[in-house]
Amino acid sequence: MKILSFMNIERASALVTWLFVSSSALYYAFSQYGVSSHRPWLIVAAAVGLALCFSVVTRRDTSLPSWRIPLLIVMYLLAVGSLLLLPYSYLAIYLVVWSALLPYYLGWRKCLAVSVLAALPLGVIHTFYWQDPYAWLTAALFWTFNLFAMMMSNVAIKEKSAREKSEALNRQLTSAQQLIHQAGRQDERLRIARNIHDVLGHHLTALTIHLQVASHKAKGAGEDEVKTHVDQCHSLAKLLLSDVREAVSDIRENAPLDWQQAVRALFKDLPRPSLQLSIADNVSIEDVTTADILLRCVQESLTNTIKHTQSAQLQVTLDKSEKGYSLTLQDEQVPTAKTIQLGNGLTGMSERIEEAGGSVKFSFNKHGFFTHVLLPEPV
Repeated sequence: MKILSFMNIERASALVTWLFVSSSALYYAFSQYGVSSHRPWLIVAAAVGLALCFSVVTRRDTSLPSWRIPLLIVMYLLAVGSLLLLPYSYLAIYLVVWSALLPYYLGWRKCLAVSVLAALPLGVIHTFYWQDPYAWLTAALFWTFNLFAMMMSNVAIKEKSAREKSEALNRQLTSAQQLIHQAGRQDERLRIARNIHDVLGHHLTALTIHLQVASHKAKGAGEDEVKTHVDQCHSLAKLLLSDVREAVSDIRENAPLDWQQAVRALFKDLPRPSLQLSIADNVSIEDVTTADILLRCVQESLTNTIKHTQSAQLQVTLDKSEKGYSLTLQDEQVPTAKTIQLGNGLTGMSERIEEAGGSVKFSFNKHGFFTHVLLPEPV
C-alpha cells in the first residue's frame, strides 16, 4: 500500500469542498423536507462520516494502516448513499474526492476500471429512483471529473516519487563525494610519505654511511679535529633520518577519514528527521570501503525513516570494540507493526554487511525501529 503524503493545503482544499457540498445539501434538504424528516439528518450523518473517514485515510503518518482500505470503502458507500437520500446530482462531488484518493492505494489500471464503477451509481440512481432524464449524461460528465482527479493524483504521486529519488540521490552523491575527497587526500598523504621515505630517506642513509667512512679515514690520518666535526655531522644525519622516519610513520598512521562529515551531508537541508550523531572517541576509520558500508547503512535507515515514519529525529551511534565497529540506528516512531518485512533496501544492507564479514539485526523496541550493525575491521 502506498503511503499518503498529502500537503496541508491539499487536505484543506478537499475539506473546503466537503464543507460547501455538505452545507448546501443540508440547507436545501431542511428547506425541502423539513426538520421532522429523516432524510436531512441522514445526510448530516453521511457528511460527518465522510469527513471522519477522509481525515483517517489521508493521515500523513502510518497509523491505522489496517483501517484505511475499509474506511475507503465506507466513504464510497456513504457517497452513494447520499445520492439515494437527496435528488441533487452535485452530491457526486463526494465521489470525485473519493476518486482522487484511489491512486494512493491502487495501480493506475485498476483506478481506470474503478472510475467507471464510481460513475455508475449516479446514472442508475437518478434514472430509476429520481426519474431524471439526463442522469446518464450527468454521470458521464462526472466520470470525466473522476478520471481527471485520478490523473492529477497519479501525476502528483509520480512527481513526488521522482523528487524524493532525486533528493536521495543528491544526498548520496554529496556524501560519496565527501568520502572520495577524503580518500583522495589520504592517498596524497600516503604518496608524499612514500616519496619522503624513498627519496629523502635514501639520501640521508647514503649521507650517514659516507660520514661514517669519513670519520674512520680522519681517525686513521690523525685528524682528530676533523674527525670531531665529521662525527657531529654523522650524529645530526642519524638524528635527521630518525625524524624523517617518525614523520613518515605519523603521516601513514594519522590519516583517518572524516566519517562524521559524510554522514551530516546526508541530512543536509532535510526538514526531517534531524540527526542525533554520537561517535565514540576511540573510533577512527581509515579504510574507505568500511566507511562507505557504514555510510550506506545510515543512508538506508534515513530513507526508511522518511518513507515509512513521521519520526522527528534519527539517532546514529558509532562505537568501536574488539569485535570491530558497532553502528546503531534508532528512529522515534512508535511501531504499529509486529513483524519486520525486509524490502530491497534492508536486504541490500544485509548483503553488503555480510559480504564484509559483519552482521546486522533489525528489531522494534519501545521507541521505534532499531538497527544494529557489527562490522569487523579490515585486515
